[in-house]
Amino acid sequence: MWPFTGTKYPVASFAEAGTPLEHPNDKTYDYIIVGGGTAGCCLAGRLSEDPAVSVLVLERGNVHETCHDVTSKATPIIRSPSAPIKAADGQVIDVVHAETLGGGSGVNAMLVTRGAVGDFNHWAELGHPSWDYTSLKPYFIKSEKSLSQHSDDRGYSGHPHLGPLVNQTFPDLPYTNSPTVPVDACAILDVAINENLQRVSSYHAFLPAKVAQDRSERLKVCTNAVATRIEFKGDVAVGVVFEASNKSIAQIFRARAAKEVVVCCGALGSPQLLLLSGIGRKEDLKAHNIDTVVDLPGVGTNLQDHVGLPLMYEVPLEDTLHYAENSIRKGLFEFVKYLFNHKGMMASTVTPMSIFAHSTHLIKKTAEVVSPNPSSAVGGNRPDIEIMPIAHWPPNRLLTRSGRPKSLGSVRLASRDPHTRPTVDLGFLNNPQDFVTLRKGVELSFRLVEGVRQTGYPIADFQVPASEQESDVDKFIRATIRTCYHYTSTCRMARREDGGVVNDILEVYGIRGLRICDASVFPCIPSGHTMAPVIVVAERCADLMKKRV
Repeated sequence: MWPFTGTKYPVASFAEAGTPLEHPNDKTYDYIIVGGGTAGCCLAGRLSEDPAVSVLVLERGNVHETCHDVTSKATPIIRSPSAPIKAADGQVIDVVHAETLGGGSGVNAMLVTRGAVGDFNHWAELGHPSWDYTSLKPYFIKSEKSLSQHSDDRGYSGHPHLGPLVNQTFPDLPYTNSPTVPVDACAILDVAINENLQRVSSYHAFLPAKVAQDRSERLKVCTNAVATRIEFKGDVAVGVVFEASNKSIAQIFRARAAKEVVVCCGALGSPQLLLLSGIGRKEDLKAHNIDTVVDLPGVGTNLQDHVGLPLMYEVPLEDTLHYAENSIRKGLFEFVKYLFNHKGMMASTVTPMSIFAHSTHLIKKTAEVVSPNPSSAVGGNRPDIEIMPIAHWPPNRLLTRSGRPKSLGSVRLASRDPHTRPTVDLGFLNNPQDFVTLRKGVELSFRLVEGVRQTGYPIADFQVPASEQESDVDKFIRATIRTCYHYTSTCRMARREDGGVVNDILEVYGIRGLRICDASVFPCIPSGHTMAPVIVVAERCADLMKKRV
């Protein structure tokens, strides 16, 4: 049996969570968390550990138990088109919104990568000394429970492996979450999979049904709830107005927050809610007839995402996961193995390993590393290329990813209707330097495939640049770029005069009792995957809020 099920999730009704807008007496909680995604589940779980604290979680999606199997296709994802990408021939890319308790951690590739030590030390160099790796390392340790045996350089020495985010690795290679892994490395990835080879989302780790049931008197989780605006009394956030995601249900509800409101809607949803509530650039608010509460131009700016570039190759069918899809006998065999033992092909992740590199360390044409591998703890020493061998889609592909894009996008209101998705301009390739990095990634991919061919293994081009000429590579980049779903930095931590939205303790400038806790607060995007850093932000936010009392 799937170990996290057995207790039906105690979802609170709208009437239990709040009161109708016209009702004279509002239900009051110590904390209201808007968004039950990766960060929201962690934050709610940690805050509600205190039996004297009451918490309300408002989640736009529902509870989806089935999507937490590794192989499940029941992914509660909403897609909306991006604005045309000017530097990529005007193409439009689907923007993804994960609507489920657990958010992106319930539908992602389950990769638990902390990121390079230099990523967080770079945040410190940008003016946030309390967000360096040394400061955040205890929160990584607190959140994780590794089933694999790693050396002590990961930071576990003297600490029990008892965090709720269960993860493990499989092949015997260096692993990315060690702080001593060099900038240029081939390494395995930790994956959020438990001992039964099943997905562990933030929801299962921090806010499972058992926890919600045991704390139901003081912890309310209300799903299918769309927050329409934050309410203020002067310069203090005092509550949230919300309604059903099903627009046919017309009643509007309100809940009050005695201490704080925390927005955890992600890098696309958090700026939207702030703008709907009157926090943002005055001109943008005026265009939608929204009264300005705080003129904060940084809201919705500085959107960053990792740019993906799929290079596709054909290999013998029997060497791929598609062999099970095309052979009834093999498919049944693998299905039975997974169903009864959670083993075999169907228990595999998108990619068990990645190749990380810094583009300036590579010789053109040979793609050999030419500089000594400096310490990855230095802020400037962070990978800007990741190559992920992916065997889940035909044909098989190498996803070359830009780990430190310089291009910036934005999130703006498309309408003052909270049910309407915001306008997302990904901004891909608007900084020419990103072409330089992606070209290096293509060169490295070519050299890797060439090395495979030299062993005699049959691998054929399927979707690759016409040649290695710069013009052909750039044409390929513009035609095939894709999102990696790592949206960050739209409410970033920075000085207000520099376009920041929150301070170093995640408080929104100009408003008391309002914080943001999700990937939108990242000062800049890390070079690795974003789930583990988002959880660490939530872990730290919980501690900051507890210390406030």
